[in-house]
Amino acid sequence: MGHCCCKPYNCLQCLDKTNESALVKEKELSIELANIRDEVAFNAARCEKLQKEKEDLERRFEEELRRLGWQQRAELQELQERLQLQFDTETVRLQEEHHDQLLRIRCQHQEQVEDITASHEATLLEMENNHTVTIAILQDDHDQKVQGRPGPLSALGRRHEESEAGARDEESADTPAGKEDH
Repeated sequence: MGHCCCKPYNCLQCLDKTNESALVKEKELSIELANIRDEVAFNAARCEKLQKEKEDLERRFEEELRRLGWQQRAELQELQERLQLQFDTETVRLQEEHHDQLLRIRCQHQEQVEDITASHEATLLEMENNHTVTIAILQDDHDQKVQGRPGPLSALGRRHEESEAGARDEESADTPAGKEDH
């Protein structure tokens, strides 16, 4: 209600101006309200779109998380299998190495046993030969004594007796006269 130009009550002309002004104001407010409704509808649609994008991102994140979990388990399984294979291969290699080493030691031991056996047999053979020679000499000496002739062993025995007697004579010469051993 505008200011009346002529009278204390409202004139038609003034009322028209006031009415016209109210209509303009109402139209402006109606346009502003329509703009606000459009903006609210736009923001609501945008909010709904963002909510859907958020849900889609969360779903994709969870799927990616599951996929990475499966991938990690698969890689872990593959690593365990590779490590087990490596362990088995190394175990077989060490067992073969141990077997080869044991075989080498066994061969060395066998060679040592054969060397010792050969040496032992050679020593036994030498002892048997020496024994046979000694028996032959003793038999020959015995035969010579029985026939009254001195044998080779008797000559050896005489030389041994003579050397012992010489040693006794030297001892008696070294001891002072008149002193005897008791």
